[in-house]
Amino acid sequence: MQLRSSPNTSRPTVGATPGHVLELVRSRPAWTRQQLLTATGMSRPTLQDRLAPLFASGLIYSAGFEASEGGRPAELIRFDDRHLVILTLDVGHTHARVGISTVRGQVLRFRDSRLDVTRTPPPAVLNTLIGLAAELTVDAPDERVAGIGIGLPGPISLVTGLPGQTTTLPGWEHLPIFDLLRERWNVPMVTENDARALALGEATRHPESTVLGLKWAHGIGAGLIINNRSLGGDDGAAGDIGHVKLSRGGPECRCGRRGCLAAYASGHALLARLAPVGVRDLDHLAELANAGDRKVRAALDGAARRVGTVLAALIALANPRTLVLGGTIGTLPRVVDAVAARVREVTLSRSVESLQVLPSQLGPSAGTAGLVHLVVERVLSAEAVDRSLAAEPGSPHAAIIRAPEKP
Repeated sequence: MQLRSSPNTSRPTVGATPGHVLELVRSRPAWTRQQLLTATGMSRPTLQDRLAPLFASGLIYSAGFEASEGGRPAELIRFDDRHLVILTLDVGHTHARVGISTVRGQVLRFRDSRLDVTRTPPPAVLNTLIGLAAELTVDAPDERVAGIGIGLPGPISLVTGLPGQTTTLPGWEHLPIFDLLRERWNVPMVTENDARALALGEATRHPESTVLGLKWAHGIGAGLIINNRSLGGDDGAAGDIGHVKLSRGGPECRCGRRGCLAAYASGHALLARLAPVGVRDLDHLAELANAGDRKVRAALDGAARRVGTVLAALIALANPRTLVLGGTIGTLPRVVDAVAARVREVTLSRSVESLQVLPSQLGPSAGTAGLVHLVVERVLSAEAVDRSLAAEPGSPHAAIIRAPEKP
């Protein structure tokens, strides 16, 4: 089963690799050599041997000296993230956000694009995303892309890292995503389902909680974060709750079946149902709901009850402390209240005793935050750093190693 977690910052043992020492250095703003010696239990020569390649590669740097009341001031050692950035491509059913963020998760700049991934040829979608990413990186020569995170609205194969077969992304399972991106950025890459990326991003605001996150916009998907780990499932399809079948003879779903939750409650379904009363798109639906439109509110209330019923089963299973609702529909105050009420109505009190039901705190940047988290884990884990230090120049595994300074 696929579990994704943040880098382990536990205390290295004697003989730990440079990668493990870097994890320790990253765990707080600055260290002295004496503090590192105490924390690791290494001898001074061994520590120096582990620090040398980190200094040489530009992964750590000397950040001045600690104030001293007497004696020789101690040199401060810091992780050098001053020029490292993460490129993210967060793709939903009808909208994509391409962003540049620091390795600590601060979004520096982004571009949004409206596109329909189901009706647009996959190469055209990817070319659009690459073009937006190029715009974000062309005027920043001092920045270095350390890795790329890609969020897509479908299952992600654990074997290939590519989308599995799904009606939402027809043809994407055959698209050489990594090869096309590597023509411009030869760096490590991570793919994730868009709803799980959103849940992981929101979980960064609740580090001590088990978090169940829901992305409810044109589609419906969920992610479960336990101990800061995202549950991906054995086939990469965990959280695909939109296609839980609620009835045999219900409305037809875009997946070809009838009675799926998405056929009743997805943004696609709601827009089709409300088009006769003039609802144009999800932003218009949200505007009308907040303005008190009775027909829109009635449709949302019914959809929220169905979504809440499905979420209640997940809550009974996982007993999360936090349920976060994201997406254009999920963040509507009326929807948050209706889902919370339904969950508490159908679930035993002991399963929801400490549950808080919240709208997204990160909004449209939640998926970006989750992807940054995954990329940083991939490129800055102890194992990844050690591979990078040993890799041949030009290999994507060497991506986090700083390029030589220009003369």
